[in-house]
Amino acid sequence: MRVFPGPIRGIRRTRPAVPGAREEPAPRLWPHILGAWVVTVGGVCATSLGILWFLGFPEIDRPDQIPVTALDAIATRAFAVVAGLSGIALLVIAYHRQRNNNQENLRARKAAEREDVKLFNDRFTAAYTELGGGHAAVRLGAVHALAHLADDAPDRELRQTCIDVLCAYVRMPYGADPGSGAERAVEHGSLLLLSGQEGTARQSDEDHARRLESASFREVRHSILRVVSDRLRQADSLWQGHNFDFTGAAFDGGHFRRLDLVSGRLNFDEARFNGGEVDFRYSRFGRATVSFRRAHFNGGTVNFRHVRLSGRHHGLPGGRGGDPEAVRLQGTHVDFAKARFDGAEVLFHDSRFEEGGASFHRSEFVAGSVEFTKDGAEEASGTPPFGLLDAVAESTPGVVALPRPWIRPENGSPYSAGSTPAPEDPPTG
Repeated sequence: MRVFPGPIRGIRRTRPAVPGAREEPAPRLWPHILGAWVVTVGGVCATSLGILWFLGFPEIDRPDQIPVTALDAIATRAFAVVAGLSGIALLVIAYHRQRNNNQENLRARKAAEREDVKLFNDRFTAAYTELGGGHAAVRLGAVHALAHLADDAPDRELRQTCIDVLCAYVRMPYGADPGSGAERAVEHGSLLLLSGQEGTARQSDEDHARRLESASFREVRHSILRVVSDRLRQADSLWQGHNFDFTGAAFDGGHFRRLDLVSGRLNFDEARFNGGEVDFRYSRFGRATVSFRRAHFNGGTVNFRHVRLSGRHHGLPGGRGGDPEAVRLQGTHVDFAKARFDGAEVLFHDSRFEEGGASFHRSEFVAGSVEFTKDGAEEASGTPPFGLLDAVAESTPGVVALPRPWIRPENGSPYSAGSTPAPEDPPTG
């Protein structure tokens, strides 16, 4: 009685099919070996005919008797021919074996890449689902999970996806801005509508819950900003060269100190700085773009002290004689075009502005304090940013404190002696 079934004729075991891969039939070796033999024999014959032709096809004497030594030489050459053909067959077999191994490695690598992407998608789905959770602790964990997922991303596109999700959370409407005028008006109106002790207690509970929710939302937002700034402090970070889009976001504080932004884009266009302190101190902006176009500095402090802004032509291969388009793309430009300074304290003490490094084209200085100097000490140095002096002349007096070398002389010259001229290609808009 047979316990184990024997092999079934007519059924061939095949490797499990990989999704998207085309199944290739097993190659037959004997046609390739036969072909290699034919090519080898043909080559030897052609070489021999060539030698005979070169020698003029000499006549070959046929001996009447073949000596034993000649038979031994013939046998030796016959064995050499057989060994050579066998070696050719082994080479063909080795070639096919190597080819099959390469195909197996390629399939294994593609399978591993698909597995990595699948694992990334599973982790990403879990992380961004938790980021929308109702509990602040869960959202904080999701922030760090997305950050670590970006560190482990298989390629730059997937890393950018994680960064986009984190930045989108910061851009979400921040309707519960602590201390905003709109919230105070709502609270005041609610207190007028509710009367009696019960209404006051209910309003107090709602106000407490709203403040807790606002505080938790603020903590998650600030955690995202810390995660981003921690990654951008290292010039060799995998996050360098990516786009960080905070367009239209509301800031009531944030930590961006000691950034070393080698490349990429940090976008604060149309952002609102309403309170707290947003700290950019000691940052270095290399060949990156940092944009504050149409940003509103309404309150709090935005600190750019000791920041270094390299010009677009600074430190680039080829200098000014290089490709203008390459220079334009590789250079730094910190853009405050059409920004509105309306109540915030913005500090640029001891900042270094090199030619083409920054632009205040058509900025508005309405209220608050924008300081490039402090009592004559820690003055900003370098070339006055493009458009700054024109914007200061057209705005509210006393808002901007400029270093003495940047102040317009009485003759109306755009820049003081020793300054370099404004860039020839001011930003559009």
